[in-house]
Parts: sequence; C-alpha cells; structure tokens
Amino acid sequence: MFPLLKYTKDQVEAYYAKVTPEMVAASLAKDKHDWFDLLNLISPAAYPFMPEMRAKAQLARRRYYGKTVSVYAPLYIGNTCINSCRYCDFRVQHSGTVRRNLTMDEIRLEAEAIRATGIDSLLIVAGEDPKVNSVEHLAEVGRMLKTMFSNLSLEVAPQTEEGYRELFNAGYEALTCFQETYDPEQYKYFHPAGPKSNYEFRLWTQLRAGKAGFRQLGVAFLLGLCPWRAEAASLAAHAFYLMKECYEAKVQFAFPRFCRVEGGFVPPHEVSEEDVDLMMLAFRIVFPQCCMTVSTREAPAFRDYIVQYAADNMSAGSRVTPGGYAVLEKEHAADVAQFTLTDQRAPKDVYAAIKANGQEVVFKNWDKRI
Repeated sequence: MFPLLKYTKDQVEAYYAKVTPEMVAASLAKDKHDWFDLLNLISPAAYPFMPEMRAKAQLARRRYYGKTVSVYAPLYIGNTCINSCRYCDFRVQHSGTVRRNLTMDEIRLEAEAIRATGIDSLLIVAGEDPKVNSVEHLAEVGRMLKTMFSNLSLEVAPQTEEGYRELFNAGYEALTCFQETYDPEQYKYFHPAGPKSNYEFRLWTQLRAGKAGFRQLGVAFLLGLCPWRAEAASLAAHAFYLMKECYEAKVQFAFPRFCRVEGGFVPPHEVSEEDVDLMMLAFRIVFPQCCMTVSTREAPAFRDYIVQYAADNMSAGSRVTPGGYAVLEKEHAADVAQFTLTDQRAPKDVYAAIKANGQEVVFKNWDKRI
C-alpha cells in the first residue's frame, strides 16, 4: 500500500467486502468525494451502478474538459536498459530485443514524422541506461524538440530533484512514472536487480519533479501484477498526497493493463475491460479536475468509448520501439516493440473517430514559449 496510508492491505480488502449498494449510492450522490468514496465506487457492489456512474463521470469530464480530446505521441529514443523487470521486454536479460539508442539526427527524423501527423504534444520514452540517457543527454534532446513541439513530457528513469530542475529548464513540463505496484514485497519480486529495484526512490519521483517545477505529474500502476483494487486505493492516496504537496501541478492518471498475448508475459492477476471501465469512471468522479490517459494497450472501441466519459487524453499512431515512425522504415528494419499495441490505427483514423463522437481533437493546449 502507499506508505502514508494508515490502512493495511488486509484492512482495505476487508472494507471492499463490506461495501453495500447503499454506500455506493451515497457516494454517487455527493458533490465532493474523498478516498472512501473512491473505494466504494470501485468495489464489487458498484458494478450495477455503472450506468449512473457513466452519467456522473461524463458530467465531470465535460465540466473540466468540454467535448475535447487531447492527443499526443510517444517517441522512444532508446531501449537499452540495466534493469531486470520480470515483465518487460526491455529488461537486460531479454536476448530477443534489438537494442538501439537513436542519434540526435535520428530523433529529429522521428520527430518530423510525428509532427507531420499534426501531433504537437510529445512523450519522450527511454530505457534506464544512465550511461546513454543521462540528464545531460535528455536535456539536449529537450532543447532540440522544444523548437518543434509545444509540449514535451518524459517517461524515463527517475531523477533527482536537481536533475528534474535541469530537465524542466530544457523544456519538459510533464512527467509520467508508473510505480508498477505499490506492494513493497511484490515490487521487490518483479524488480530483482538494477536501479529500479529501489522502491522508495521511484515512489517519490513525482514529488521531486513537482518541486522542480513540472506542471503535470503522471501516476499509475501496472494492471495485472497485483490485485487491482488494493493498487487503486494506493493510487488514489498517492494522488491526494501530490495534490496537497504539489498544488501548483496537475495530477494525471493512466491505467496501463497487461493484455495476454501469445508468448508474452502472463499477468498473475488479470484485469478485465469491465474492471478498467469501472476504475476509470470512479477516478473521474472522485478526481474531476485531474487529467486521464487511456492506453494504446486497450482496444480501439474501448478507447473511443472511454474518452467520452472519463479519459481526456489519448495517443494516436503510437510506435513503441526506437525508430518506429521513420528510421526503421528507411532502413527496412523490423519493429520490435516494448509491448503489444492493441490500437494500431493511423493518427488520421483516431482523429476521425474522435470527431465521429461529436468531440474535437486538441493538438495544443499548453505552450511554455508564450
């Protein structure tokens, strides 16, 4: 559980078992919600209330985000990694992964291909390899790409507060760091070696980034590693904490789910699409002002649905391997991705689906340069 919670995992699980339909209805009727309301709304007793939850979630979403959907793209600049995460195809022991770190010229080529699709918000992703993807290198990448994109985000190895301050000054405004699991013992099992095995350092990543000036702090756990309701309770507690300690920043949620694929990692606690639906609706109701991203791991139909009721942000035309947008095509090389993309639509098809639902595509909603 999130360390600052005064409840144990067993106590939280016992609470879920005692939630009644009346408790769910009472939470739905409230205007302001707390941590216990979140627990009520993701409890097993909440499933029959999903139609009412959709209506309330959609009202909250429209109040803060209107009928708009922000779009972005991830740019993987390198996949060398010194960690041993049991579930990741980028782990150091995985011999089937083609390792590559893009040069500055290759990064620019990838960025130009993304920019040509209309995308103006870019997420920089890299494996944890401090010899290559140092703060200095990431800052150099940021300074170059800031001339091309209005919004730059990071999903890289956790840094010190000083490192984040340097990256913020280089042009990055947002950060995403998945805790993977809030259970310290399970975290140790899934991360047996490498810098990522340090649970505490990873846990306080968003706090350090917030103190360094980052305006958006992304939080998540990997759905499938551990029982999801206990993880969601920790995620909510983490978010409430960040909203208090980093009140000038905005919290962003993501719900990346392991979807079973042949030959891939088999999650020990599989999560259904209905569970993801319930969770995202509940988080939108309890955290109406926070940002929310829907993963490309989800099916196109679900993504198109959930951005109408809960999520306000989604990627378009994602490639999750270094060089996936232009460099590999130029080299006639194979695309070996970090994980399987369920939504493989081209950006124009994602935009068309958004518009077909009566929503507007937002390419740019922030520009530090102005």
